[in-house]
Amino acid sequence: MSPDELKALLTTLGQAADVVEAIDDPAFQSLQGWNLKGWSYVLIPWGVRFTHIDLREEIDVRTEVVPERRGKSREGES
Repeated sequence: MSPDELKALLTTLGQAADVVEAIDDPAFQSLQGWNLKGWSYVLIPWGVRFTHIDLREEIDVRTEVVPERRGKSREGES
């Protein structure tokens, strides 16, 4: 799998977890139809970093938490 194909696949942290599992479990990788030969990963704070043995590029997938606003907005109040 090329770096661009992997990037397109990594749309959520859950999808990144599936890729991690597939790297560790060739049967799961085959079931997904992925070729992750040469790819490895390192868990990093709040995410995972994917690297390929033949490439210099690293792909980081991190979580970003955005606080949810609760209650009514006070915009426009005097």
